[in-house]
Amino acid sequence: MPTYLLHGFRWPRPLIRIHIILQNLDDAAAEWLVAPNTTLTLLRNLNELYPDVMEHLSCLRFIEQYDPEDPTEVGAGSQPWAYVADVVEEIKLGVAVTDITNKGIDNEQWGALMELRDKLAPEEQVSWFIVVCGDEERWIPPAARSEFQTGSVSSDPARGSGTDTDPSSDGGNPPPPPPGEPRGLKKFFGSGRLGRRKSRPTVPEMQKSRQNSTNQAERPSTSHSKKAPPVPKVPDRAA
Repeated sequence: MPTYLLHGFRWPRPLIRIHIILQNLDDAAAEWLVAPNTTLTLLRNLNELYPDVMEHLSCLRFIEQYDPEDPTEVGAGSQPWAYVADVVEEIKLGVAVTDITNKGIDNEQWGALMELRDKLAPEEQVSWFIVVCGDEERWIPPAARSEFQTGSVSSDPARGSGTDTDPSSDGGNPPPPPPGEPRGLKKFFGSGRLGRRKSRPTVPEMQKSRQNSTNQAERPSTSHSKKAPPVPKVPDRAA
């Protein structure tokens, strides 16, 4: 893993996120500034905002700290800060630190870095730092990378490999029901007629029946009804 000796200042992560949001830098990743697209986007943005300052910081770099072999490290994916540096040297075995620090920094470069610090992280100090960055490319296991690229990663670990697909991904159609099980509304009503009884008349038949009943009630009767014979009087008995 590379170890750097750098001259610069710390850029706190909350201030990085705020800067990216306010500047609308969609191509920048606030959690990992050493990514090529993020570095390029930030350098372009700083050159647009502070051209006079950046004129003296032609070697400006962003460095992250990360030790993947440290099991006690909490939140290793997002460190509290990144580093903004105008001098970055990778440390090899047996290198004297003074051989780098004694090279010195000219006044214009020093002043430009101090001014940039005041704009990005005014509470931080400009100094020399030793930074370990053990994962500059954010290494991903080959299997996970291929699954991520193909988009076949399953969110359910019980399914095993990432080649399993969700049933709803097949055109949005659910799997067919088991044999013998009614589908849809038939499951509740028994058939496509929604449970209509065979003996029950349909709506047109009911209307026709009502119309016939009305016509028969209004039609005058053609039959002659016979009058009942009068009841004979019973003679009174003699006293």
